[in-house]
Amino acid sequence: MNRQWLLRFVFVLSVIMMMSNTALSDTGNVWIRNSLPNQKDLIVHCKSAKEDMGYHRVHPRGAYNLLYKLRYEEYFMRLYEINDNWCHLWQGHDFKHHQVFDVQSGEQWEAREDGIYRWSALVYAWDATRSKASSLGSSCFSLGLLSVSSFFFFYFI
Repeated sequence: MNRQWLLRFVFVLSVIMMMSNTALSDTGNVWIRNSLPNQKDLIVHCKSAKEDMGYHRVHPRGAYNLLYKLRYEEYFMRLYEINDNWCHLWQGHDFKHHQVFDVQSGEQWEAREDGIYRWSALVYAWDATRSKASSLGSSCFSLGLLSVSSFFFFYFI
């Protein structure tokens, strides 16, 4: 009996160690490409709740690759699309056109004359307030938390 308990303990401990090593070594990756016409530069400033990645000037047809270290709690956050990483973009004469948006690991963004695209789909127009898509995302997050809390409620009762 003691031997089975010891084997189970060693197995669980090794799984926990593998999970923590993976969590500590994983990185997030976001690409932002400048596809603005007329040789316009793009200013990119990405941040998270705990880290400021600084300001970067992206020349025409260039790209900015945001690499950041994922924390253990971000694995849970990615599962429910909660994110604390966002980017500001500026373009135009004197960089007066602006937009800010959340970014997720693995996304590819593209700045064009009419707005900001994710995977070839227009998501944000320049200087526009947040779109309905962002409010839909928060609604989906609320539903996700509701389903998680109901799971724990029924599981532990």
